Amino acid sequence: MNTSLQKRVKVIMTGGHITPAMATIEELLARFPDWEIVFIGRSQAIEGQRAQAEEQRLITGMGLRFVPLVTGRLKREGGIGALFSLLKFPVGLVQSVAIVTRERPSMIISFGGYVALPVVLVAWVLRIPVVTHEQTTRPGLANRIISRFATRVCISFPESNKELGLAGKVEVTGLPLRQQVLHPPKKNPFPVTLSRPLLLFLGGSTGSVSVNEKVYEALPNLLTRYTIIHQVGKISAQAALTKRDVLPDDMQKHYLPYPYLSSEEYSYALHHASLIVGRSGANTVTEIAIAGKVAVCIPLPWSANNEQYYNAKFLKDAGSGVILEQKNLTAVSLVDVINRTISELKTREASARELSKKIPRDCAARFVNVIAKEIFPQPS
Repeated sequence: MNTSLQKRVKVIMTGGHITPAMATIEELLARFPDWEIVFIGRSQAIEGQRAQAEEQRLITGMGLRFVPLVTGRLKREGGIGALFSLLKFPVGLVQSVAIVTRERPSMIISFGGYVALPVVLVAWVLRIPVVTHEQTTRPGLANRIISRFATRVCISFPESNKELGLAGKVEVTGLPLRQQVLHPPKKNPFPVTLSRPLLLFLGGSTGSVSVNEKVYEALPNLLTRYTIIHQVGKISAQAALTKRDVLPDDMQKHYLPYPYLSSEEYSYALHHASLIVGRSGANTVTEIAIAGKVAVCIPLPWSANNEQYYNAKFLKDAGSGVILEQKNLTAVSLVDVINRTISELKTREASARELSKKIPRDCAARFVNVIAKEIFPQPS
């Protein structure tokens, strides 16, 4: 019997990691189609800038209601920027009180980060159960706090529990992955035949301006050998088109910049790329690993608790990844490390395939199992 029919269920989902959230939504809607899901998220891609956050477009594209929240980060470093950000946090708390009391959810599902923190704190005060998912091996400050107030904490990597120190309410579920990433489309969605080795450049969901600039400088060299698909982010979209338009005609057709890749485009490019180059967020690293691909990782230097470096090290230790630290990033070093890694591709691909075998495919189902048990607790 479908237990979801016994009880009207509304869940609020929140947090800054949108791709595992989307994977969880897919699984929830497949198993509990009568549940109502509301998403609380940021409306701006980067704090202090006007570019719209991709999660609003993606969540509404899934047919769900998106509620924007304005709040501030808790930053360890000082400075005027950290102060202004902190001053926004009470605003986020007040908004969260209004949203949560209005929606009256059965549960909060958190994917961490500064957006989720005020929502989780309000839920704790109102005694609404919270299940949170930690994607990284090294949780940031907001996620450490969220974990203290959560009813259940699910993690992607066992070593995260050493960082959290929350024995008893932690469960290793792995990282929820979108079905389209696991099952790539057969038809090429791009307007080019992949007759050359394909480089896929990824800068995270918002792109990476600093990495993009070095890629632009390297284009004349790289495009003599490779086809490039480049997710640049909305902020850099016009700049990328301008750079493409001044390239020679025979190079232009091999450079495909996109503000953001759809799930279909991303999945096809991921599975057909000879090499992935870019940031090393937990979701990106896990998807690279599960696809059995080789990567050059450029960790975000200011990521919380240096989490992106340790994510990249996961691939490096497996033999399928190379780390290029941003302090050493130039157009010349980027070209050199790409060419060197391509020359080692056969050996590294063998390591990547071995790593892929170790990554579970059913993590979204595992995470939803935890959620369902909290919604429908079994009698002891």
